[in-house]
Amino acid sequence: VLDALVKLLCRSDISTEILWDGGWLLRQLLPYSEAEFKSHHLKLLKDSYRNCRSALVQETKGIWVDLLITVLCDQWKKCKRAIEASSPRKEPKCILLPFQKLNSEDIPAESSFTAGERMSELVKVFVLLHQLQIFSLGRALPEQPPIQPQIDIPEISRARAAGLDVSGPKPGTEKIGHLLAIEISHTLILVTAIAVHALPCRIAFERGKERHFHFLAVSVGTLGWVLLAEELPLKQNYGIVRVAAPLAGTNPRIDDKHARWLHLRIRPSTLPFLDAPKSGTPGETRIKSLVDGRWTLAFRDDESCKTALSMILEEINLQNMEVERRLKPVLDLEL
Repeated sequence: VLDALVKLLCRSDISTEILWDGGWLLRQLLPYSEAEFKSHHLKLLKDSYRNCRSALVQETKGIWVDLLITVLCDQWKKCKRAIEASSPRKEPKCILLPFQKLNSEDIPAESSFTAGERMSELVKVFVLLHQLQIFSLGRALPEQPPIQPQIDIPEISRARAAGLDVSGPKPGTEKIGHLLAIEISHTLILVTAIAVHALPCRIAFERGKERHFHFLAVSVGTLGWVLLAEELPLKQNYGIVRVAAPLAGTNPRIDDKHARWLHLRIRPSTLPFLDAPKSGTPGETRIKSLVDGRWTLAFRDDESCKTALSMILEEINLQNMEVERRLKPVLDLEL
């Protein structure tokens, strides 16, 4: 039984629900089956864990890097609760039924939603294998994963120039001389300095309705945004941020034929998974169809477009490095 269970936990073609149930069962059996738990079982689990860890490292450069730590901490608590429970989460017959699949015919395979779903599933497997490694070493599971705390924003940064702190832009916060944030009709309006880094550009959100903005990309720790601000006529070098979107996943690209055009992909700000409805096809969960947004920014000249591209890539790199730094302890588990 133990041999089959370990092999099950090392498979990559079954749902995380079944893997978590298998993890619970292994934890129940291990104290009574230490003689049967051989070195090759431990090696199988270690190899599977290393492969999963390598995949997770790649997610620190992925579309949902800004939510990676949040998802990991959330799944850590859920997995710990699941495998330490006195009974399985479901009735045995439920475990044998097909896992509920998310279904939407309108979501393409390359969409940010698909990437987010894949990241979430990967985190669940990583957390399970990580906790099983700790348990197999005879250690107690900590309440939270070992993650480095966030650090203050560097003095020389675009975020600092815009008056942002580690919490990022939020309603009801005033930064004297730099940032004033208020909420009107559920729309966040920021007054922020745009003189240093922001670049003039044009964009049409509707056909025939082109608008003029100043473009700015900023990262604050593990978070980041691309901002479109309108310059204030009565306050030089300041503007109102009319549009803000996640920095991660923008996938910036200069147009092949128009060197002043910059294409961006705009994904949702959060993972849009929905709870399973009470009614519907058995074994299937319906979700809302989601389509990533697309921005095409037209800058004044080729050089401005290249500068905007470099700005985005620099801020994405800072964001990715901060996520890697904070995750380093949980990724450096000694095996």
